[in-house]
Amino acid sequence: MTTKPSTVAQTTTGVAAGLAIFYFLRPVLVPFFLALLLRVLVGGIVALVIRLAPRAPKWLTVIATAAIVGLGAYGIFIIILQGITDLVKQGPMLPAQFEGLAHLIGMGLGRSLNSATVLGLIDLPTIEHNLASSLGDAMSEGLLTLIFLFFMLLGPGIDADPKVDKFAGNETRARSQRLIFHHIVRGVQAYLVSQTVINFAIAILAAIVFHFSPLADKAFWAVSVFLLAFMPVVGPFVASAGPAMFIALQTQSLVPPLVVFLSVLLIFQVAHNVLLPRIQARSTNTDPLIGILLLGVWTLLWGIPGAILSTPLTVLMIAVSAQFQSTRWLAIVMSHDGNPNPNDSEVIVE
Repeated sequence: MTTKPSTVAQTTTGVAAGLAIFYFLRPVLVPFFLALLLRVLVGGIVALVIRLAPRAPKWLTVIATAAIVGLGAYGIFIIILQGITDLVKQGPMLPAQFEGLAHLIGMGLGRSLNSATVLGLIDLPTIEHNLASSLGDAMSEGLLTLIFLFFMLLGPGIDADPKVDKFAGNETRARSQRLIFHHIVRGVQAYLVSQTVINFAIAILAAIVFHFSPLADKAFWAVSVFLLAFMPVVGPFVASAGPAMFIALQTQSLVPPLVVFLSVLLIFQVAHNVLLPRIQARSTNTDPLIGILLLGVWTLLWGIPGAILSTPLTVLMIAVSAQFQSTRWLAIVMSHDGNPNPNDSEVIVE
């Protein structure tokens, strides 16, 4: 396969235009992609349940799975909102807590430490105002996500959508397009189901660690661990250091936060380096350097939601671009081994 310079230029221009659209339409696109990934996740879980229990009625499986995923997403949303609200309320106490912790660390080092310099660089009122103002945006985005998800679940699947036949023009081309869509969805589903299961297990184990610690808002931090586990490289460190830092501020001691930090980090290391590669196999197949680069890009475009969605969106980009001749070079660049769809038969459109 050869790639013409004009094709690369067109694809690069298209990607740049797409990123600009993603940035300016963030309030609508973030809920849409969240709902889309949840819809794909529901389909993946339904397919898994049908394989494990083939006699179960499909309609009941779909309804039960959609209800569980929807209620789970709503519960996560409420816990995160409550946790952010509690953090905003704790804002006035942070300077005194930082000062006490700095004094404790100074005593351990045998020298006097003053946190005034560090706190002087942090505009706490502005941070609190931004957190408070983001609550309203988060509520509207969460509601819009549930609305999108509801209508996606009501709509016909790609195999039954008559629009495919109208758009394709003939049955042969329609069948080819459905097969392409099947390859894309299957790749993303494999990632989402395996990653969600692993992240849920990580969050459960982290919640057990938090239960035996003096950490406040344990549910909030457990949910944060679940979401941050989707983030490559940075997520595990933030999920381990965040609770540890707040334990240090709350207890004015160093041993409990150190234990929590090392325990959660160990959970991540075992899950991501031992369990996840065996479960996911090659479903992600993303280059680590590209993953970190796109983490920065999606964070710049969409903030924290973009950071959490960076890996699922990267997997989606690879799955889509691998199916078309004009963009396959992009999938090869983003993939880890240069073979973006090794488990599928080649379905490439000119």
